Amino acid sequence: MKLKNLNVQLLKFPSEIEFTIYLIKEDLRSSKFFNTLASVGFEDNPYRSDFSTMVLASIGFEDRSDALYELYYNLLNKYAKKVESDNKKIIKVAFNLYVDLIIEKRKAINDSDSD
Repeated sequence: MKLKNLNVQLLKFPSEIEFTIYLIKEDLRSSKFFNTLASVGFEDNPYRSDFSTMVLASIGFEDRSDALYELYYNLLNKYAKKVESDNKKIIKVAFNLYVDLIIEKRKAINDSDSD
C-alpha cells in the first residue's frame, strides 16, 4: 500500500498548532501573490496581509525583536517561492516554515538558559 495515495491525514495536531499553520499558510499565499505582482511591476500594495505578529505570538515568542521579524519575513519569502496552488502542498510548506520557527524558538531558549 502506498501512503501517498492514502487520502487520510495521518497526524492530528492540537488546535493551536493547526491555527498557527493556517495563519502561516495564509501569509504564504499572500506573499506568493504579492511577490508575483511585484515581479511584473506592481509594487507597494497597501492591501497586503500580515499575520507575522499573530504567528510569532501563537508560537510563543515573548520578545519579538526586529531581528525576529526579519527572520520571519526571510523565511516567508523563501518558502513562498515553493508555494503551488495545491492546498495540501501549501500546508506542507507552511508546516516546514512552522518547524523552522520552532527551531529558532528553541535556540533562543537555549541561548537565554546558557547566560
